[in-house]
Amino acid sequence: MKSAELFYSREFPETPISGWAGARWYGWMPEMTPSGQIKRPRRVVHPFASQRKLWCLLAVHFDGVDLIFATPPELDQFLAVMSQNLLPSGWALVPGCLVGRPNRHWLSRLPKAAKSSKFRQSICRFLRQADVVREFRDFYAGEPLKLQFDGVFDNYYEAWKRPVA
Repeated sequence: MKSAELFYSREFPETPISGWAGARWYGWMPEMTPSGQIKRPRRVVHPFASQRKLWCLLAVHFDGVDLIFATPPELDQFLAVMSQNLLPSGWALVPGCLVGRPNRHWLSRLPKAAKSSKFRQSICRFLRQADVVREFRDFYAGEPLKLQFDGVFDNYYEAWKRPVA
């Protein structure tokens, strides 16, 4: 059974793909003392989740697999990974994982049935052709998402290197 529907939420709905597609919940602000010394960056609530008053969610039910997407970059990342002929390994998806097999990526949480080549081809085809997916993209087209904000850094070390003048 194949279906897709839209839902709306006033708060940002975190999905398994959100963090991998650029959603942030906290950031770092560089600071200086009045005398000009560099202070440690301060952890702040990231403005990503509060940039919109209304969020659109795309819920997809496809042959027993349920997926949910909160932003078009999540959908784009899903399509990019799932349309590859061979699925990328955990090492390729989570660079810098030093010990064991990476298990925190959204691909490792998908059911085994969703990883076959036939299933991946059919769900990618469905997501590229469905009218509901076009409506989902159109919702965000009028007011595109911002992933970068002035003065807020995603990485502690970036904030440390760039103090506020």
